[in-house]
Formats: sequence, C-alpha cells, structure tokens
Amino acid sequence: MPNPNLPAPGKYRAALRRALSLTETTKHLEWETVEGGRFDFVAGQFVSMTRVRDGDEHTRAYSLASAPRADAGFDLCLNRVPGGLFSNYLCDLAPGAIVDFSGPHGFFILRQPIERDLVFIATGTGIAPIRGMLEALFAPGAALDREAWLLFGVRYRETILYREEFERLAAREPRFHFVPTLSRAASDWTGERGHVQEQLRARFAGRRDFDAYVCGLKAMVDDVRKILKEGFGLDRRQIHYEKYD
Repeated sequence: MPNPNLPAPGKYRAALRRALSLTETTKHLEWETVEGGRFDFVAGQFVSMTRVRDGDEHTRAYSLASAPRADAGFDLCLNRVPGGLFSNYLCDLAPGAIVDFSGPHGFFILRQPIERDLVFIATGTGIAPIRGMLEALFAPGAALDREAWLLFGVRYRETILYREEFERLAAREPRFHFVPTLSRAASDWTGERGHVQEQLRARFAGRRDFDAYVCGLKAMVDDVRKILKEGFGLDRRQIHYEKYD
C-alpha cells in the first residue's frame, strides 16, 4: 500500500552533470533531472535507472547518495562490476549524457520524529543512502538534539568513501561521531581495525536507547541485525536496513 507521506514515483530523464572517481572502482555521479517534472524524494530512497540495449530494456536500482536539494538534483555512488552491463555503462558516461530513470522507490528512510540516538552502520557503497540521511540530519537550520554515530567498514584506507566529507562534518558537528574501521589495515593505520560488527559490540553493547540504520551486503546486514536483536535486545522497530546483493 503506498505511503501517503512519501513522494509518488514517476518516470524522468536526468543529465549527468559531474562524475568523480572515489577509488579505482567506485564512481560518484551527480545528476540533474531534465524531463518529467520536479523529482522529489526522501533521503535513503532509491531510483531505477533504465537502459535499452539491442532492443531489450535493462533496469538497475541504485540508492540515492544525497539529500534533496533545491535544484531537485541527486547523486549516485556505485561500484564498477567486472563485466557488469549497467555499472560499466554508468561509470563510462561523460557529463551531458542523458539517462531514463524511475522513482523514488523504497522505505529505507529516517523515521520521524527522532526520539533516540542514531547509529548508522555501513560497508562499501552501502554508505550511499546513509550519506543522504546525514546530509538531511545536519542540513543548515536542522536542529538534531540526539547523538549520531557512523560506523563505516571498508578494507583499506583508500577505500573510505567520502572520508574527508565525514571528517569535516564530525569537526563541525559535536553530535556526529565518525568511526571508520578497516578490515585489512596497513601497519601505519592509527584508526580502528576489524569489522563494523566488532565496533558495534565494543561501543554499544548493553544499550537499547538508539535506532540503527544498516546498509551493505546481505551477510553483514543479517549479522548486524542478529547482534542488535538477540545480543542487545533492540525492538525490531528500532532496526532499519537495506541489503545489497
């Protein structure tokens, strides 16, 4: 049943305005909606991009990696998959390219009102919708009176997506705490080591007074949900998640 509080999905066309390489295999893409009217969404939702090839229509879902902006534009963050039909197509586009998409879709959004502290847990490009949520939470004029943590797990230092952005946010906002953790850290890494599950247990065991937002590959999400429910005793209504294959 449609949620009356969410924008109704529609069909649009978007122009690629900017493309940045975040790592050797990860791209940040910034889009402007150019057909279909104003594209409205809620941070955390996703779009379905469409491509016609050899007469067949192909679609792929990508989380929106930004909060709503005045220009109704949006960002995506995706990995180039070896041999992948769609990811390589998008990653190879030049600014000015036009792509069809539909949306917004999905229910992985911040629950309002915010009555508890927030713990965001992400790995890899699972950071995309959470980046959007954090942009919305700490937008100019927003007044968050709760603490927010981001536990972000990747393998290597150079794959901490949006690292400088999150560090600037943590320096500016005393209620935001950025905790990157590396599973294959070099010897000179002075930050946290291990997986996000370990950081979750170390920092929040014994607490039930927070809401969790989890995004990443299925195995991690399932493991974190088990920790939160069975280990910490959180109610299922305090745990929000999105899984990637």
